[in-house]
Amino acid sequence: MNTTLIAGRKLCGVNRAANSALSQHIQAHHEAAACRSARDIINVTVEAEESDIITDTGGEKYHAKLHVLIQHPSTKELVVDGPERDKKAEAIKDGEILVKAYELEGEAGARRVAQRLERKTWSQAEITGIAEGSFDGLLLDPTAKSGMKVEKLIPPGEGWVRFTDDMLWDPRSEVYFVQVGSQMGKYLMKDAKSKEFHEVNTPHSPVDFALTARAAGANLTRRGPKLERTVLLNELPKIARLAMKFPLSFLDSPASAFVLFQGLRSAEAADWCAKNFHTRLLPALAGKIHEWETRELQGVLERVIRELDAEILKGTAALSGCSAIIALLLGNRLVVCGVGQVRAVLLFDDGSARQLLAGTHDFQAAAERDRVTEANGIVHGGLLHRFVDDVDDAQRIINARSPFEVLQLEAGGALDEKQIRAAYRRLALRVHPDKRSEAVDVNAYNKAFARLDAAKDEAEAILSADAEACRELHKVLRADVHTREGAAELLGVDKAVSWDTEQVVEEAEKACRWQLKRLEKLESCAAATAACDLAKAMCKEAVETVRRPGSPEALPRQEAQLRVGLPTSRAMGVRDLRFPTRIVAMEPESASWTVPTGGRGCRLALLVGATAGLPSQRLASLAQGLARQPKAAALRWCMDADPSAPSVGAACVVFEAKKRPNDPASASGPAAKRQKVPSGQAGSVFLRHVLFRHQQLRVVDPAARREGAAKTAGEAEAAALAALQDLLKDPNSFGKICRERSDCQTAAQPGNMTGHLGWVGRGEQEPAFEEAAFHLEANEFSDLVTTSRGVHIIQRLG
Repeated sequence: MNTTLIAGRKLCGVNRAANSALSQHIQAHHEAAACRSARDIINVTVEAEESDIITDTGGEKYHAKLHVLIQHPSTKELVVDGPERDKKAEAIKDGEILVKAYELEGEAGARRVAQRLERKTWSQAEITGIAEGSFDGLLLDPTAKSGMKVEKLIPPGEGWVRFTDDMLWDPRSEVYFVQVGSQMGKYLMKDAKSKEFHEVNTPHSPVDFALTARAAGANLTRRGPKLERTVLLNELPKIARLAMKFPLSFLDSPASAFVLFQGLRSAEAADWCAKNFHTRLLPALAGKIHEWETRELQGVLERVIRELDAEILKGTAALSGCSAIIALLLGNRLVVCGVGQVRAVLLFDDGSARQLLAGTHDFQAAAERDRVTEANGIVHGGLLHRFVDDVDDAQRIINARSPFEVLQLEAGGALDEKQIRAAYRRLALRVHPDKRSEAVDVNAYNKAFARLDAAKDEAEAILSADAEACRELHKVLRADVHTREGAAELLGVDKAVSWDTEQVVEEAEKACRWQLKRLEKLESCAAATAACDLAKAMCKEAVETVRRPGSPEALPRQEAQLRVGLPTSRAMGVRDLRFPTRIVAMEPESASWTVPTGGRGCRLALLVGATAGLPSQRLASLAQGLARQPKAAALRWCMDADPSAPSVGAACVVFEAKKRPNDPASASGPAAKRQKVPSGQAGSVFLRHVLFRHQQLRVVDPAARREGAAKTAGEAEAAALAALQDLLKDPNSFGKICRERSDCQTAAQPGNMTGHLGWVGRGEQEPAFEEAAFHLEANEFSDLVTTSRGVHIIQRLG
């Protein structure tokens, strides 16, 4: 059966009760269709496919397929499949009613009827058309009579709430669904200005792609605290339901997010972002029930980073900072977004690599260096600073933000021309090009002397314009508005820090307005324009410092970060380097890629900090042979990163084609080598393992044969990685390696039983161990698996 027609929504004569009950609804559609030049193109076919089960009706199964090219309100395709049938006539009948359902109720009606057909068994009379009630209970409620209320349509997906008696509402996307009436089956949105409803497309029908993604992160702390935080959200709909209490019904699957944050100065900002990332991403994804465009998804991730940054800047971690790299997988679309010293690299099974994203961060690069220099940033010791004490006079003058800072005039006291000229003469003797030594930078001294000359002229011009306002400007420009004491002193408010800042902020805002009014006296002085703009921004920043809550105990530690430089010119947080001058920028960058669902496999490397400096080909070389061990690959990258970095981190995502239950490749190894499962062991796996314990474990393990040589979890992981690499090179060495290195009592078992755990079923081990074990194929070695017992390497034998 193959019927093509140009269709408006027309009256159906098959069921008189249905036509009577829906006459107004159908007439409205008919009138709307009549006034449109474009018509929907409907095509219905019956497709046949071979079945594994042979019955008396033959070995073929049939199903109807409705295909519609919708022209209004925008062009889109609709495909609805009917249920499988043994007889072709039954599938033809399904096709007829799918067409009628679409003509009456549109996409929502066709999908609803397709679900009802799953439970429908056609009689011979209905197939031949003799039975008059063939469509009762499919198009309409079978109890519906002429003049009675029509059955309310139920939209696909979850999360709909009652708006009116006739409409449902999705509160996150603000889409409305009409259940009955002349617009039954339509999706509407309300215009923000006119408050009028307008029709929108039907929600996206999620697609389950034949793809899986497994991710793991690794960290290596050489000294100091751990700075990296890894967030792995493997099932976004499940997490949304559990953590946020709302569904994500319209996303393609797999739907996953993988994030890596690295703290700068401290781990506070990274830790806060890791704990709150899902509260920004999930509502953003729930805000649209229609199909996402790839560029829109990039915008979502960029907005998430901006929202996290805005919260950091208001909180106790404002002086801390972090770099961030996010990977979002929806179906086969991969979107990555990052800020700071980050990279995302694709690694393919053939050994090749492709850089997907590299964050702008190098303040030594030409364009970035010019921006940092213009903002008076100081590069010292390979790090970026706002101020540094240990620099020469020429560099101090070049990096000064105002003429008063160039002349090194201290705030307070009477400021007059004599004081300005004395400061000028003192500095001129130090930075005059003729007074320099042979070892110094000639250009720097020439530039500094020219800046000194200009600063003297500017200061004298400002002083002559209004002496009192000039002293006030000098006072503001010399204040340290990023410390609580400096900001409070400038604004004349209480210096004590507390969690309740409402009252002191009111006083600070009032003082700021008064301060700005005093600076207005210099608006007519051209020489003071730049300095006044900076002073106004500093006053406002002082208010924000006072607004920031905190505790007296934590304040010294937090403000000590002001003297810590950054290895990047782009970051989240680090408020002192972004306001009032933008030495550090916060501009997320993004990219996208389509993950192949077949053919060669691939991995994604998420890198931050020192690991981002590894060349792409080096990443591929280090991860060679670890195609299905993402944690081991990430740990290898960390171990190979710059040894001077105190803390390094990386994450690896493995993309694989999803294996079907009847796919021979999903079975435990080749058929000829597959071990027979003894009776009663179905659903279990036969395992052996090597265990590496460490001194940070808190649980007493009665099955341990010794405490282990590793002091930390990191040392245990490094030992496990070395053992895994040896096992991958020579799988037959398992017995020897297990007896020598394993900290489990199973290592003492005789002969080939060394390390054996026997048959393990679901629920018998910790979740991490179980997930890894049941994911393995026969004779395959697992990734590094961490449990309360330590770090494991697991091998599945059957």
